[in-house]
Amino acid sequence: MKKIFFAILLATSFSSCQDYLEIRPKGLFMPKMMQDYEELSSNPSYKSNGNGYLERMSDGVFVPDASVRAAMSSSFSKTYIWAPEYYLDTESDGAWDGNYNNIYNANIILQALDNIPDGTTERKNIVKGNALCNRAYAYLNLILLYAPYYDATTADTDLGVPLITAPDLEAKPKRVSVKEVYDLILSDLTEALPLLPEVGKNVYRNNKAGAYGILARLYLNMGNYEKAAANATEALKYNTTLFDYNTLTFKDPTKPALGWKVVPRLYEHPEMLSYFASSFTSILTNSHISPDLLEVIDAKDLRLKFGWSPTYRDGTPVEELYPIYITADINYNIAVPEMMLIVAEDHARAGRVDQALAQLNTLRKKRFAPSDYKDLAAANKDEALKLVINERRIELFGKGLRWYDMKRLDKDPMFAKTYTRANTYQEFKLEKGSPNFVSQIPAKVMLLNPNILPNPR
Repeated sequence: MKKIFFAILLATSFSSCQDYLEIRPKGLFMPKMMQDYEELSSNPSYKSNGNGYLERMSDGVFVPDASVRAAMSSSFSKTYIWAPEYYLDTESDGAWDGNYNNIYNANIILQALDNIPDGTTERKNIVKGNALCNRAYAYLNLILLYAPYYDATTADTDLGVPLITAPDLEAKPKRVSVKEVYDLILSDLTEALPLLPEVGKNVYRNNKAGAYGILARLYLNMGNYEKAAANATEALKYNTTLFDYNTLTFKDPTKPALGWKVVPRLYEHPEMLSYFASSFTSILTNSHISPDLLEVIDAKDLRLKFGWSPTYRDGTPVEELYPIYITADINYNIAVPEMMLIVAEDHARAGRVDQALAQLNTLRKKRFAPSDYKDLAAANKDEALKLVINERRIELFGKGLRWYDMKRLDKDPMFAKTYTRANTYQEFKLEKGSPNFVSQIPAKVMLLNPNILPNPR
């Protein structure tokens, strides 16, 4: 019965705080015993709160005119065309609500831990580590979406997101600085690491590898590539396995859209360091590979063959390749390839070209048939860095990371560019330095809490 309670509580009540989300939870049974808090700290919602729109916002997908025009008033199209705002003041933003949902639950646990009447110190420490890691991950999702890219010279004054560290439903929080949010994330993860086990009791519980992976992702988006690589290297101490695409086959080679014959489960994936997923596969409906992404993928790359279908499910050819849906959820795992690419980027930026290429080529050997594989080569660090960024585009497609790369690379003169949606009836652009790289605070949230200021437009 408690598991049913937690599922209902997490799915509805806590997603709707009165002042900065929606309504006040009523008649809740609060957790009391150690087992209650263990269940609350490892609920699947922490691991499946990905923002499916991230892929539609990236330059990796192309949506045909008819699909865009059919939904111009909805977030489905607004995210794709980089509109100034995605939601009306009557609509909820799942990314905002879901992450604050998880923060609220983490705060309940952290506030109550010292007063739990049962449970060993070890069990309490693991629950605390879980809660801290969950809160840090949620704040990282929020700060990357709704705040400017981290700039050490302005982070003290740039507006971040509301910082909530206690389960107070009456609060009307203001946005704090970007630096304050990053400081909390770093503090939470630093405190969590010694408390977390090397292997969680189940995939919904955090582990040391996952915490290091979140830190690596955090530092990458702060532009601190050395620390990003150091934490990625720590994460890789727990797993370096790469999945070999040469082992893949289709259920029906004439109908690749039907999917793979054997599909690795996300929570058992050999490359997994820490499990995360998004259930928003429908967001990629009517999406195809963009011409821009297709240009950087080798025609013999098995990720192209097994990731994108040239036919419909009945075998009828399509004009543009579209994603092959291999699982019910999108793979948002913190995984070995992402960590390798973070290490490679640090090497490239520091001029260690051979070491950067070694990371890339180790990965790519598992993505090509042996007869088709060729080592990448680069004459200098700029060439090596471009190869790393291209490899991130290919390898990490569908994992919700390209939009964040576009945002951080907008501050890098080598990569800053204007992005274009070349739909025939209207051209949509995301200009260099555009304020639309920062998602707008949901209108509904600002209506409920006037203390929360909007992002510039």
